[in-house]
Amino acid sequence: MKTKFLLLFAFLLFSIPTITNAQKCKYTHEKVDEFSGKVERRIVQKHNFYFTFAFYRLGDEYRLESYVNIPGDQAFLIPEGSKLNLKLGDKSIMELTSVKNATPQSFVSGTQIFSGFAMTYPISKEQLKQIEEVGIKFIRTYLKDESYYDMALKKKKIEKTKTYASCIVKG
Repeated sequence: MKTKFLLLFAFLLFSIPTITNAQKCKYTHEKVDEFSGKVERRIVQKHNFYFTFAFYRLGDEYRLESYVNIPGDQAFLIPEGSKLNLKLGDKSIMELTSVKNATPQSFVSGTQIFSGFAMTYPISKEQLKQIEEVGIKFIRTYLKDESYYDMALKKKKIEKTKTYASCIVKG
């Protein structure tokens, strides 16, 4: 009797992480393209008012998207070919390159004007699997010339990057 109870307890204990992992994938956006049948999924991770990034998948195409809000009415564009550097949990550095120009979208928040930029960076399934294993610890988004925006992630958000990468790869 005791052995059966211990086996049942061990089974439940080991199946809880599987159940928990299955419930972690909450997509910010999910839809099926009516013509191709491909599923489009996005998970947005907002860090603060100034910086947000997203994991994106359409069929077998994967991307990271970076959204940066800069004070003022900016009149520059962030050119195609701009870099996004990710410092991973194992201290390795991953560099991604944007595939299109990011033009400013001005808006008012409170009493201040801001310019928002949305950058798109292709990423491979293998790179996403690396993020799934060790997470993203630090992000540097290059804006123009030598200027950039840095974002350090705390432990809880590093863990979320692992989960989100996993969801996009498996999704």
